[in-house]
Amino acid sequence: MSSERQSQKRMRILAAARELFLRQGLRATTMEAIARGAGMAKPTLYAEYSDKDAVFLAILEQLVTDKLESFEAELDRPGPLLERIGRALAAEFGVIASALAGSPHVEELFSAHRQGAALFAASERKVRDRLSDELAQAGVADAERLARLVFDASFGVAQKSIAAETLAADLKLIAERLLGPDLG
Repeated sequence: MSSERQSQKRMRILAAARELFLRQGLRATTMEAIARGAGMAKPTLYAEYSDKDAVFLAILEQLVTDKLESFEAELDRPGPLLERIGRALAAEFGVIASALAGSPHVEELFSAHRQGAALFAASERKVRDRLSDELAQAGVADAERLARLVFDASFGVAQKSIAAETLAADLKLIAERLLGPDLG
């Protein structure tokens, strides 16, 4: 099978699984339902993923990649650093908020995401390091500490706020208030 067809098959599986996890929850979703949603036989699904946890982990990997790409894209756009940081944080955390929007199973999915704890920890380090580098290049004293504070505050707000509209404004405000005195 060509790598493109293999990739398309995996995308169908992950799209079906994501939709089922959001609608039914992780526990209630079966491999049979994922196979049916992806339009394939169960053995075909099992040839790609050994179990439901492997499918869920693949979805988490995809989310982490999307989060980092969104963060980097916004931070690399032109404009004042303070605005770019606010937009970048809103974009990164907005990926998760958008992915979970409307699901009655948010709590279950958040607690299950511990399977991907190492993925998320590595992603968080990359974001904090990039923030720290940007702040240091701008001549901000204690850049590493400020980057950690801005990220951690944003993370806390993002966990409590699933509404993407208010989340972006809240994260931009955090960046302005914590970094404004040094960058404004």
